[in-house]
Amino acid sequence: MSRINISYIAYKELTDVLAESGHQICFTGQKQAVSEPISCHPDIYMCKLGTDPESPVFMGDADLLGPEYPSDVLYNAVVTEKYMICNTATVSPDLMQAAKDLYPDLKVIHVAQGYTKCNLVVVDDSHFITEDEGIYKALCASDGPECLLISAGHVELPGFKRGFIGGASGRIGDEIWFNGDLSAHPDAENIVNFICGCGLTACWITDKPLVDIGSIIEETI
Repeated sequence: MSRINISYIAYKELTDVLAESGHQICFTGQKQAVSEPISCHPDIYMCKLGTDPESPVFMGDADLLGPEYPSDVLYNAVVTEKYMICNTATVSPDLMQAAKDLYPDLKVIHVAQGYTKCNLVVVDDSHFITEDEGIYKALCASDGPECLLISAGHVELPGFKRGFIGGASGRIGDEIWFNGDLSAHPDAENIVNFICGCGLTACWITDKPLVDIGSIIEETI
């Protein structure tokens, strides 16, 4: 069994499916540490250290967060078994150390985007999807990661002009789940083919707009 850390505003259709599959749903509620639109986003408060279901989750200290950028992105990073992708100027030093302690050969890739996890679908330890051109260029310039660049937009985030594909998704076991109808995205076919090419399955909720909920983070219990 695993715990699924997910925003309380995620579609009920999604949380019901996950609960029926035997997962324990752990809702992230609103907290006063950061601005209201992202205050229930799991990727603001925690970071998955790896891509396997058994990989640990680093739990950040909400008391260290603040309502203004960059004090709200201390833990908004991507860590796989091979790479840590983050803005090295804004990420928490404690998170950075925890990642390096767990994976001594970890390669750190600096990106300008502080909301790194929001902007990345983590397919496996070296395959990613993003709409952020800066992240895409940084990954392409590094030796190893493969990244699919998709069209910006097409993801909602209440309180902002738009959300991000990474924040509307998350890996659960061998499936990449999306909070909304991925088939309505103009790059849906490329996204599905990229995920399937890694031996995983793309899953989504139909007839609902894609909404950024601050990622879906699986945790073994």
